[in-house]
Amino acid sequence: MIPPKTMKVGLYFGNHDIRVLEQPIPEIGANEVLAKVMACGICGSDTMKWYRDPAAAREKNGINTGHEIAAEIAQTGENVRQFKTGDRVVVTHHFPCLQCGPCQDGNETACKAMHGKHLEPGGFSQYIRVFEKCVEHGLYPLPEGMSFEQGSFVEPLGCAVRSIRKTQPIEDHTVLVVGSGLAGLLHIKLARASGARKIYAVDTNEKRLDVASRCGADEGILAPEKWPPADRVFVCTGSSKAAESAMDCVNRGGQILFFAVDGPDQKIPLNLTRFWTMQPSICFSYGAAPRDMQEALEVIGSRKICVDDLVTHRLGIDQLPEAFDLVANPKDDSLKIIIEPNRE
Repeated sequence: MIPPKTMKVGLYFGNHDIRVLEQPIPEIGANEVLAKVMACGICGSDTMKWYRDPAAAREKNGINTGHEIAAEIAQTGENVRQFKTGDRVVVTHHFPCLQCGPCQDGNETACKAMHGKHLEPGGFSQYIRVFEKCVEHGLYPLPEGMSFEQGSFVEPLGCAVRSIRKTQPIEDHTVLVVGSGLAGLLHIKLARASGARKIYAVDTNEKRLDVASRCGADEGILAPEKWPPADRVFVCTGSSKAAESAMDCVNRGGQILFFAVDGPDQKIPLNLTRFWTMQPSICFSYGAAPRDMQEALEVIGSRKICVDDLVTHRLGIDQLPEAFDLVANPKDDSLKIIIEPNRE
């Protein structure tokens, strides 16, 4: 297959300034591949101003933040042997070195290498150039029978897999998930599959709580109401108020994990004496390591959990501005937005 000369690319200049432009398709080197993007989910982090705007300000020509990518290999460099044209793959944009101290300790996503980017321009484009290191460490064959759309969930599910792993055991424990957006719903599904005794979901949106119930939550709680204590507490929203309230909900000897934050200056008070006497653990989870990505592939492929019911919108690349607005300003019925850059 000979790819065209140009492609459409979605670029972020700000939450209210998303542009779709025509650009040349990147040329690849001997150890690289060109992949045709078939599906790319929009992550909540793609619309976080504090997270994206500094990079957008540095890169005057806009940034492409798409990283939940399922693609088809369109072209391979002359030295590439492990992949061929037509192979279906999940593409991850970053990965740890697996050699440094944090990696050796099992804290792979604390590795400095996780902040590198190994593809050009990003998942919100019709084609991506996959750099040599990513060909070696960041491509995962898509199993037969798994759709590209399901493949686009591997990265976000991998992040939740890591979060759940860090708080094991879940079986026969009570779980409180604060925030019933996509990340919270994936945590609920995984907690249910892991044998949680009872799962509580908290959100400000009653319709989101209905979805949380369908995903496996036993009880939905509107945020202004009193939250129950739980053995495992997952904070899946960046709200400082929610984070502060969640700190009061973890049981004696339990665990609270922060999956989302609200900017570099976010601070919350800590009742040090209470935590000293009750001895809960506070932990954090960022990104997905290779073992998390592999487990996510297996979880979806084995149908241990279903992700299909989380998709509410499938849009073409020309609709990217509308898609970003749906994520930044979610409607009652909007959950996962999938971009299909090459849809007819």
